[in-house]
Amino acid sequence: MLDVVVLTTGPLMSLAEAKQHLRIDGSDDDTLVEAYADAAVLSCLDYCDRSLVPQGAEAAFKAAALLTLGGIYANRESVITGTIVALNPTVENLLRPYRTIRI
Repeated sequence: MLDVVVLTTGPLMSLAEAKQHLRIDGSDDDTLVEAYADAAVLSCLDYCDRSLVPQGAEAAFKAAALLTLGGIYANRESVITGTIVALNPTVENLLRPYRTIRI
């Protein structure tokens, strides 16, 4: 899992938490879930233009990353041509207070 610096370095979510969120029982997809979980955390950090999870924002980032993970896992194939892909509104609401906008 991707390590995120808060007060200590460690994964934002465990593999068990990711699998529980995705409702996966077996271990066949563990490597895939870990890769997608890392991508979800990086996506949330990138959206906020941050390299670290802000202190006190761990719960919001974790929830946003889990929701993003669910979207990545459920939609593993290419986007259908002609559709619009938007950020999950709940993820956006969770991360908006921590977003850095550069002008």
